[in-house]
Amino acid sequence: MFPIGGFTHSYGLESYVSQGLVHDVATSTIYAENMIRDNVYYNDAAFLAQTWGMLYEKQHTSKFQKQDEFITAIKAPKEIREASRRLAIRFLKLTLDLKTDVKCKNYLKKIQTGILHGHYPVAFAMYAYANGLTLKDTLSAFYYNTLNGIVTNCAKLVPISQNDSQKILFNLQGLISELVEKQEELDPDLVGLCAIGQEIRCMQHEKQYSRLYIS
Repeated sequence: MFPIGGFTHSYGLESYVSQGLVHDVATSTIYAENMIRDNVYYNDAAFLAQTWGMLYEKQHTSKFQKQDEFITAIKAPKEIREASRRLAIRFLKLTLDLKTDVKCKNYLKKIQTGILHGHYPVAFAMYAYANGLTLKDTLSAFYYNTLNGIVTNCAKLVPISQNDSQKILFNLQGLISELVEKQEELDPDLVGLCAIGQEIRCMQHEKQYSRLYIS
């Protein structure tokens, strides 16, 4: 829900809707649940948790370079890579105006100068860590933020009512809690696991006839 323009990205939903695969409350609910459980858990939330561990262990800069390269390679659809970079920049610019932090400032500078590609979950982890949040609270906020974006886009695109959107948000709180609890137990070999259907829809979106969203 943080105001950094996340609403301009549908992450493949626009293709799902245009193809009739997501078309009502039931299919919107399935889509939202699958995105959180089968995509975010293995990707952005996992990248956030990895970053947290690196910060806690005071890892060398080269580790962050390798992580940046890994995340960039894993995000195969071009639009998704660029969305992650744009949101990282917007998030850091706004939060650093509110409360500055040296590591976050350096990360933003490296993104802007092209040293690193830059990714939103990494920026989110860095700023939360710098401000004394716990990992579980940070993951909970990140999952909810992501889910809120998903259901908001469902409300606009499918469309579904605001009441139905709120019910989806409420009913998936249990899943968020479950994923947060087991996030640190995720096998490192499974980090970046591909949600192939969603990635294909993201790639199709690049050449969609008409588009309301950037990605």
